[in-house]
Amino acid sequence: MKFLFRNTIIVSLLAMFLPAASFAAEYTIKYGHVGPVTSDDQVPGEFLKSFLEARSNGRITVEIYPGAQLGNFRDMIEQVQLNTLELTHTTVGGIANFWPELQVTDIPYMMNGDSIAEHIAQSSFFDDVRDEILKATGNVRLVAVGNTGRWRNFFTTKKLIKSAADMKGVKMRTINSPLQIEFIKALGGNPTPVAWGELYTSLQTGVVEGTKKAATDIIPTKMYEAVKFVTLDEHAYLFGFWWMSDAWLQSLPADLQDLVIDGIQQASMIQSDWNKEYDSRALQEFVGFGGTIYVPSPEEKATFVTARDKMKVWFSDKYGDKWLKKFEKAVAEAEADLIDRNNRVIGR
Repeated sequence: MKFLFRNTIIVSLLAMFLPAASFAAEYTIKYGHVGPVTSDDQVPGEFLKSFLEARSNGRITVEIYPGAQLGNFRDMIEQVQLNTLELTHTTVGGIANFWPELQVTDIPYMMNGDSIAEHIAQSSFFDDVRDEILKATGNVRLVAVGNTGRWRNFFTTKKLIKSAADMKGVKMRTINSPLQIEFIKALGGNPTPVAWGELYTSLQTGVVEGTKKAATDIIPTKMYEAVKFVTLDEHAYLFGFWWMSDAWLQSLPADLQDLVIDGIQQASMIQSDWNKEYDSRALQEFVGFGGTIYVPSPEEKATFVTARDKMKVWFSDKYGDKWLKKFEKAVAEAEADLIDRNNRVIGR
């Protein structure tokens, strides 16, 4: 028994010290996001951890920091810029303070359906965006573009929004993006920027009376306890942007650079696919929790779409029309490609 006890202690000590000495990772990726551990931001992070740690033979370790532990969107972009955080994932609101021209992708009612948005996500438009943001920030590299919640819709606590007229005076939460603020103003609402981590409490206490989100955000955060109505106007596609410290990426050997980029791009696709499936379930769950879903009629939808032209003018006046024209071109090319693919399927 003494011999067995002594060997057990030795084995335990070896387990404590030898792996750390023999298999310590050479590189660490800290991935920060604002969603809870049940969110779509966590799903690709867990894939990335498994993928990179296994395929690098332990040379890379991935640490995940969910729930805005490292700060809000802007905080984490700044950390990436300073090379104190390797990777983060944001919506347009996270980068608008650094390169506001990217808000062009948030001009409402520009894209009709997932196929159009997904085509644009993989197009040369975002290659140009990558170059501009890296130049503007000095260190923030766009490594993947996907989706982080399907489409933005209007969720409200007390009042169902059927047309633009119903938006008058409603305190609508927006991301910290000038374009989003101006969009709500154009509809007659009262835009109220609120940080993601403060949104649940703000809805509960009446600081805001609605939010422009997707069901994939509402259900895991239990915001259905406050919001009771959703208007499926699908005014903006929730592009998800993956930002990496370029200095950290360039510090890797070439084989690991390729592996990291491949892993993040796969993670982005996994998040997009997961959101498609989860969105339909989340809307059903919203109804189960007592929520009401409303789809505007074509006539009602037209009252919202008038804001698109107003926002085009606003964007051009503020930032010029260079990026608006680039985005319109990307949309037109995506629409033409979709028509061509559909014609091939039908046999026209």
